[in-house]
Amino acid sequence: MQQHEILNKRNLLMVITYFFSTLIFTTVIITQLFKHPYSFLVISIGSCIILIALYYLKTPPKVLQIILICTWHIIVFLFNYQNVNIISFYTFIWVIAILTIYRSYIISIINIVLVFIEIFILNKLSMIPYHSFKSEDHLLLFSFLIAVCIMSIGQSLLIKQIWLKLEKNAIDREYYLNSKHAYLHLFFEQANDAIAVFDLEDRVIAVNPAFEKLYGWSKEEALGRVLPLIPPENEEESKQRKVDLMLGKKYRLHETTDMRKDGTFFDAQISLSPILSPHGNIIGSSVISRDISYIKENENLILQSEKLKLVGELAAGVAHEIRNPMTVISGYVQMMNEDPDSPYYEYTKLIQNETERIELILSEFLVLSKPQANQYAPINLAEALSEVVQFLQYEFQSKAISLKIINEFLNITILGNKNQLKQVFINLFKNAIEAIIEDGSITLQVCKSKDEKDIYIQIIDTGCGIPQNVLNRIFEPFYTTKTNGTGLGMMIIHKIVQDHQGTIQIKSKQHVGTEILLTFPIMTE
Repeated sequence: MQQHEILNKRNLLMVITYFFSTLIFTTVIITQLFKHPYSFLVISIGSCIILIALYYLKTPPKVLQIILICTWHIIVFLFNYQNVNIISFYTFIWVIAILTIYRSYIISIINIVLVFIEIFILNKLSMIPYHSFKSEDHLLLFSFLIAVCIMSIGQSLLIKQIWLKLEKNAIDREYYLNSKHAYLHLFFEQANDAIAVFDLEDRVIAVNPAFEKLYGWSKEEALGRVLPLIPPENEEESKQRKVDLMLGKKYRLHETTDMRKDGTFFDAQISLSPILSPHGNIIGSSVISRDISYIKENENLILQSEKLKLVGELAAGVAHEIRNPMTVISGYVQMMNEDPDSPYYEYTKLIQNETERIELILSEFLVLSKPQANQYAPINLAEALSEVVQFLQYEFQSKAISLKIINEFLNITILGNKNQLKQVFINLFKNAIEAIIEDGSITLQVCKSKDEKDIYIQIIDTGCGIPQNVLNRIFEPFYTTKTNGTGLGMMIIHKIVQDHQGTIQIKSKQHVGTEILLTFPIMTE
């Protein structure tokens, strides 16, 4: 506690003491216990009102202290000046005793000196009728006066030491509390996790900068409002959590989905705790949350990697264990199919078709086997696309599909494996053809990025589109909605594109069509 605050409180105590002393003076004068004129009563009450006003007008504590000391001495002097007797004379002892509130031996000495000066003045003015006092009264009065003076100085010295020690402890305790508050404030403001405090009505009481950054709500927007942080489909779960919080339950590292200000969702890990009053009543709740979308994404990547590893091991085994016997079977079936008049021709033809399908599956497996050093070479993108279109020309015509190619960059060169890239475009075009029932269109457009470092290839069809649940899993191995599909085609496309340092993005809307965007780095000299 600061010194001026301590002095201010002592001044308040002195004002209160003066107020009650004024009441006593008023009582004894009105009851005629002392024969004082009513002018003294006016002075006493008026000075009391002035002192109270000075305190509430926030007069500087040191100035108010001096005014209080002077006022006490003036009032006591006037009280004795107008009617001196042995009882009223004890008010000088009362002044010395009451001013020890300031716990200053210097003030005590000054008060004692002032009291003796006042007694001396009253004596010179012949206002003290010593002849009317008994000797016992003289002895008792001055004994009390000397005793009070000694006690006043001694008390001031002793109390000052004790008070200084208490003040030091108070200052240390206040410093500790302020430091603790400062550290807590710094933790709240600088924490990486989003922190928010809510009242019992779910109105925001406080948020930290991490909350503003994660959820998109500024502090000014959030305070005092009920924010829509929960997706509609999670409302019931949120209500149950609130009920549990009101029962004192805590949630630690609970995984859920939260919503930002712009309406986007993200995977969140939250810790919920009720806030208790000193009496143990729940008065609010606190939430600490963090975005774990990247963790979920890493988990999906690890799962995808494990699947690719499994597929790669399976592909290697299939290639070695099945392809050789399938070559023998395929050779003999072809020999049997040379005679169309054979009674088994229909069956052998079916066997040959199925063996060719097995060969296709094996070829796709081989792409997913353990990585091998690819021999990349410069590829003219326009020529590669032209060869793919020519290869699929019959299928476009048979389903009355109009193909539109927009490519002003005929000399763009990229580095890669031409056969693999052709396989990518063939598979994408075949998927688009299968998605179009009839009389549809496919548009292929080529353009450059702004910095001219990448080439964009956009393929847009007017097919039936891809459902969202299928689109979310389109690159997973063995996931397919086709009756005769292997579930490896799109994963192979994704792998080839990644091997060529490219990207693939797919947007689709059912009954409208699908848009695929491929990017590849342009080869520089």
